Amino acid sequence: MFGWRKRNHGFEWREYVRTTILLRRRNRRERVERAAHAAVDGLKVAGQRGAAAGAAGAEVVGRGAKVAGHRGAAMGVAGAQALGRGAKVAAHRGVALSAVGLRAAGAGLRAGLPKVWAALEVFGRGIAKALAVVWAGLCGVTLRLAELLAPVAATGWRGLQPMLCKLRRPGIAIVLALIAGVAFVGSFRRIAANGFDGSIFIALLIGTLIACALLAAWLADGPPAWLAALLRGTGRGAAGLAGAVGSIGPSGATLARGAAVLALLAVVAGAGWLVWRAAAALPSLASFTQGAPAIEGRAIALSGDTLRIAKKTVRISGIEAPEREQTCRTASARRWRCGASAKSALARLVRRRNVTCVVSGSDDRGIALGNCRIGKTDIAAELVRNGHVFATPGFFAPYGSLEEEARKAKSGLWEGEATRPSDYRAQRWEEAKREAPEGCPIKGNVSRGRRVYVLPWSSEYERVRISSRRGERWFCSEAEALAAGWQPSDQS
Repeated sequence: MFGWRKRNHGFEWREYVRTTILLRRRNRRERVERAAHAAVDGLKVAGQRGAAAGAAGAEVVGRGAKVAGHRGAAMGVAGAQALGRGAKVAAHRGVALSAVGLRAAGAGLRAGLPKVWAALEVFGRGIAKALAVVWAGLCGVTLRLAELLAPVAATGWRGLQPMLCKLRRPGIAIVLALIAGVAFVGSFRRIAANGFDGSIFIALLIGTLIACALLAAWLADGPPAWLAALLRGTGRGAAGLAGAVGSIGPSGATLARGAAVLALLAVVAGAGWLVWRAAAALPSLASFTQGAPAIEGRAIALSGDTLRIAKKTVRISGIEAPEREQTCRTASARRWRCGASAKSALARLVRRRNVTCVVSGSDDRGIALGNCRIGKTDIAAELVRNGHVFATPGFFAPYGSLEEEARKAKSGLWEGEATRPSDYRAQRWEEAKREAPEGCPIKGNVSRGRRVYVLPWSSEYERVRISSRRGERWFCSEAEALAAGWQPSDQS
């Protein structure tokens, strides 16, 4: 029973099934290939027929477009001709209307100008009469005051005669003229550099009073012949001008006086402008003259107002920095090291930059004083403006107005309480003087074979102990220490 499947009765059913499947697959492939060939042939025929139809349609469209183009061109030419004729007609009508309008405007202007001129004439006469009344009133008041003050002026003039005689002496006059000149030049220079402030006003007032006194002394015995002739010529010219203007109308004299006042104001304004321009150039002329020695190079800040450039020490003129160990108070009464801060500010300003210092002299210790700049930037002005240092006091201090600006802005030192370096040094001097032998507070120290003196406000003053066995001693003044051959300490 289990073996009957293995019997062979002459029919191979497995071969039959496999052959049938293979035949069916081949038939399906053949049908698919025939369908694909038929589709390709159909597409080819359809493409050929579509191309033929497209060519025919394009030909028809081309013929229609050509006809439409000819008709459109003809219509465009006709429209352009019609538009040109319309524009020509409109232009002719516009020109005609413009001509009519211009003629009407000209007629109105010719009719209105006399009225405007008459109104201006009435207005001018009113102004002239008002000015004449004011001028007459001023002249009357002036004459009345002159009559009242004449006796007093005569008495005062007689009293001033001895002083004016002294002022006419050449020696006194030259000295006073130099003082007035310095006052004016210094004031204008400071105004050009940093603006106007109260000290400049005082200096200008002093210079003006001295100049007026010298002028009064010079004219005490009457003006010189050349000045009298000039005044007479000027008077005749003014009278002639007044007469010429007066012939124009009733207000001519008033107009002449007004013109004379305006001319005088113009002359004064022109002179002031010239002086201002000259004063603006004074700082550069005074600081950067060809003969002034200059030190140039990379700089190192030794303190808030002292630099070392090319192995030379230069102190910046016009400012004074807090001492290195000096402290200041903020608005909240907190102490901060304003001296160290000033040094840091100067170091930041000159770091990796080329600095030029024009030397103008030296201080009492022999250190060079100079006007230092980085390009066109004034180092001293930057330090004062930001409240890092003080401006040197005095009428002709170049940075006084910048210090006032920093004070109002409460910048840097002016945030709280700040003590000027001179006051701080005086305070420390008195404190050290009370404890020093014989009241001589300067310590002469011998360090590494160098003899240096240390001042009471130096950072190393408290550390130094005087030993007479090493040849150390006390000094009562810097001049005494320098005369003995001692040099200032690097920290002093």
